Amino acid sequence: MTTPGFTDGDQQMRELVAQAGRKLQEMGPRIVDDMTELLSTRVSGLDQDPQLIEMLHASIDGNVWTLGHILTNDIGTDSIQPSTGAVEYAMRLAQRDVPLGSLTRAYYLGQSMLVRRVIDAVDQLQLKDKDVQMNLVRVVTDVTHNYIDWILQYVTEVHVAEQQRWWTTRAVTNAAAVMKVLRDEAISAAGFEAKTKYSLEQNHVAFIAWFEFGTPDTEDQQRIDQLLRRMASIVHSSKPPLITASDRSTAWAWAAMPSTEVSTEVMRRISAFAASDAQNIRVAMGAPGSGVAGFRRSHEQAAKARLVALGAQRYREERLVAFGDPDVGFLSLIMHDTKSALIWTREVLGDVALPGEPNAALRETLATFYASGENVSKTAELLGLHRNTVRQRVGRFEAGRGTKRINGLEISLALKLFELLGDGS
Repeated sequence: MTTPGFTDGDQQMRELVAQAGRKLQEMGPRIVDDMTELLSTRVSGLDQDPQLIEMLHASIDGNVWTLGHILTNDIGTDSIQPSTGAVEYAMRLAQRDVPLGSLTRAYYLGQSMLVRRVIDAVDQLQLKDKDVQMNLVRVVTDVTHNYIDWILQYVTEVHVAEQQRWWTTRAVTNAAAVMKVLRDEAISAAGFEAKTKYSLEQNHVAFIAWFEFGTPDTEDQQRIDQLLRRMASIVHSSKPPLITASDRSTAWAWAAMPSTEVSTEVMRRISAFAASDAQNIRVAMGAPGSGVAGFRRSHEQAAKARLVALGAQRYREERLVAFGDPDVGFLSLIMHDTKSALIWTREVLGDVALPGEPNAALRETLATFYASGENVSKTAELLGLHRNTVRQRVGRFEAGRGTKRINGLEISLALKLFELLGDGS
């Protein structure tokens, strides 16, 4: 590489660049410590544990040493190899589900500090000719920018490739063990934990997350991972959730819980998070359970909640559908044959199932009337209607049934199904 800013014959400038490089190497340990502290506190995801910070330190050390080597020996990026520390760190971030954006931001912040320090290295040479000094600053900063651009492109490719490989490997490994449990095949709790790093001997809650539209790529799959990890933290899971891919668009997950109860406040926070951050992702949630049976049952409930989310009009716009919602559990019983349920609902309700405001008002009156034990006065009080209005509406509905018997429970059930399923359109 011909260093920018001078010709091949300008030996004086070459020697000054080499001197600046040696100064940078002398300052290296302090630079590495300062940069490690800066990046681990300023960039999200880089401060997860001491081991990761140690790897960050090694990555920075390798990059600072390589830059000093380039400056000292006038070497081009086409003649060097990236430091092992930088490559290993990019791979580990991918395995820890730290997004590429965090790695990129770390390099840009590091570049800013490096530029300042190479200028400090030039200042330490105490050149009297300010024009030469300025030209030297341009040269060393150009070399620094070029190196960071090159290494960032390299580790970006490493991160993306490792992220895709890690997702696929983990999905296959976890899926095999998970399917054994769900099928009630023989697998020891210790063997399951060895394969998946997740214990069956605890309380669990299951989630199913999927993309509603389009075909997801690796970055989208990463978003599902991050969302499920965030939900696990909201339910106060003390460990990372177990996540496996059902297909390219769908992930199954289990999170450890401190108890078999989900408080109203926790459900509110999960729902709010799903609505605000999920974007194209929808989530179904089972009820908490304990041990192997709870692991299996919670997933079955999440799968039923997903059917409700996909098929019931009431829940088509919901980002989170939980089996703990009484209506979801009720609907899950008939979701495998919604066509028959809709036909039965129309047969029971007759013209009341037709669209229009008058029919909607009549359905509300009937639902309240039969839910209150067919009490006209209570219905009128609850809906703010005159008792004669209630009598007229109920009488019109019952007269329209002709010779069909009046069964309050049957009518209440039909009205509830209509509320949840709609007219099937």
